[in-house]
Amino acid sequence: AGAAMIETDVRLSADGELFLFHDGTGRRTTNIAEVYPDRADDPITSFTADELRRLDAGSWFGEQFSGEPILFFSELPAAVDFSLGINLEIKAPAESPGVEQALAAALAGEADWKRLAQQQPIAVSSFDHASVRAFHEAAPDVAVFQLVDGIPDPALLAGARWLQGVVANHLSLTAESAAAVRALDLGLWAYTVNGAESTERALELGLDAVITDFPGTLVERLSAQR
Repeated sequence: AGAAMIETDVRLSADGELFLFHDGTGRRTTNIAEVYPDRADDPITSFTADELRRLDAGSWFGEQFSGEPILFFSELPAAVDFSLGINLEIKAPAESPGVEQALAAALAGEADWKRLAQQQPIAVSSFDHASVRAFHEAAPDVAVFQLVDGIPDPALLAGARWLQGVVANHLSLTAESAAAVRALDLGLWAYTVNGAESTERALELGLDAVITDFPGTLVERLSAQR
């Protein structure tokens, strides 16, 4: 579809393996209610890696994806054929104690991730400021971004000179808040920009990157702009 990077969410299993999953439980996007009926609403991080591998994470999205398992962190570089950059969001770090250190160790120690890093950009982000800082301390050479839902707080950002940028909700971004981020010499990304009106507004802000569910549409728009 022409995307340069993908964004995904990282969590830690009960036995310490990194896996990629958005929701706090498996009920919405897996068959967990069938496989573990008494635990369907338990935190997804309370399951071991072997238990997670038993789940079907594809059928909810479409029959053609039936049987697709949850993807684990170690599998991601090969899954994108080493041809895409990766934006890793540390999801709900309080539910995955030690996830920052585990993520730093995996990025530095796994051969596939080292190979990907030689070819493509890798960034780590989180809404949790303390988690972003903890990861940065464990892996100071990896780019880190602060995720924000509202207007970026200049005071918070100014005190974190180790940040490479901000990933903001496009609905809350204004020309003024975008300029405030730029004044701190930080990169500015926005999520989740879908629809023609939102795209036009985002492009007017001069963003460095746009997270969208429809990258092909955005690429077409950018090509027409050139």
